[in-house]
Amino acid sequence: MKTIDQLTNVDKAKIIFDLFKNEIPAFLEYTQTMADKVTNEQDALKANWSNPFLSYHQWLTLSEQANSIIKRQGKSLVKSSNLFSEQLFGGYLALFTNHCLEQYGTYKAQSPKFTYAISLFYLPVQAIDETSYNYLVLELHGGPEHATIVTDEDGNNRLFENRYDAEAEAADCQDGLIVEIR
Repeated sequence: MKTIDQLTNVDKAKIIFDLFKNEIPAFLEYTQTMADKVTNEQDALKANWSNPFLSYHQWLTLSEQANSIIKRQGKSLVKSSNLFSEQLFGGYLALFTNHCLEQYGTYKAQSPKFTYAISLFYLPVQAIDETSYNYLVLELHGGPEHATIVTDEDGNNRLFENRYDAEAEAADCQDGLIVEIR
């Protein structure tokens, strides 16, 4: 099996199809709607076009290709993961269909798991905001069964607002373990 970084657009689309076959008809309909929008709203889209890598005309061509494949292949795209993935996600056409898949997954998907799958495969990794965490330090004293929360001089549990301070406290312990708390 390939790692996630080794998967091609075709591989990802095939996995999405196999896992969420019931979402595919709605996704294809959504893709046609997006393609129609690109065709029907040319003036507005051209006026606001800001993609430095792809001209509006290239985007229009890709949307027309996707729409044509969906119309030509019809229900066959819903029956075969190979046909779905190879026809719609091979080559440059994947620029448009991946965009549609990301948008569908974010705004229209019926299953929350589908949305998570799209995030996993297509959306950029979001850095964890460490400011949203607090930290406890546990002193393990020879094993988890003997763990105690680090306290201050008055016996109150110590709660750290940043990881750096928690790491410093854990380093002072015989066997310290940091626990993130949201």
